[in-house]
Parts: sequence; structure tokens; C-alpha cells
Amino acid sequence: MLRIGLALMLWPGVVFADDWQTLSGPQIADALTSRVVVFPEGVAQYFLDDGRTVRAGAWGEWRVDLDRYCESWSGKRPICAEVDSDGSYLRFREDSGFIRSGRYGDL
Repeated sequence: MLRIGLALMLWPGVVFADDWQTLSGPQIADALTSRVVVFPEGVAQYFLDDGRTVRAGAWGEWRVDLDRYCESWSGKRPICAEVDSDGSYLRFREDSGFIRSGRYGDL
């Protein structure tokens, strides 16, 4: 048991894996504009530079409102979230408490 504990302490990132940084409004825009986020279930969401987004064949709109990401689908009320990044992944923390994260990259 001591060996496992020691191995975890020496393996960077295992114990202290929460290296997320909350993004500001301009950082959110930079992270999402003309980018794609692929979520663990394999669904990709594309963020176009004109404010449109598409996920699983559905089109919506996205914007940055102060320091929060907001998206709306089919004219419904926007869903907003704080956005965190660890450099490879984005994590969206919605007001409802729902959290989703995915790897992001260029279109």
C-alpha cells in the first residue's frame, strides 16, 4: 500500500490533477472562435466565427456575455456557463450545476 501511495505522489498530475483556470470573456472567445470541442461520448461541437454553433446536427448560436459562455438552441432561452481550461480541455460549468468537458482544437 505504501508503494502505491508513493507512486501516486511521484507521478505528476495524478493527485493534483485540478489545474483548471477560469477563463475571462476574451479568453473564452479566443478558445472557441473557429474551434471544435469533442466531448467524451464522441459528440463534436463546432463554434463558427459568426456566432453559429452546431452539435449533433443541430444548429444554435453562441456568444460571450461578460465572462460567461452562452448558447441557445432553436430560439430557446440561453444556457450560460463559466468556462475553465487546462490547456487541452475546456470545462463548461452551467448555472444548473451541470458540468461538461471536452478536448478542443482548430477547425
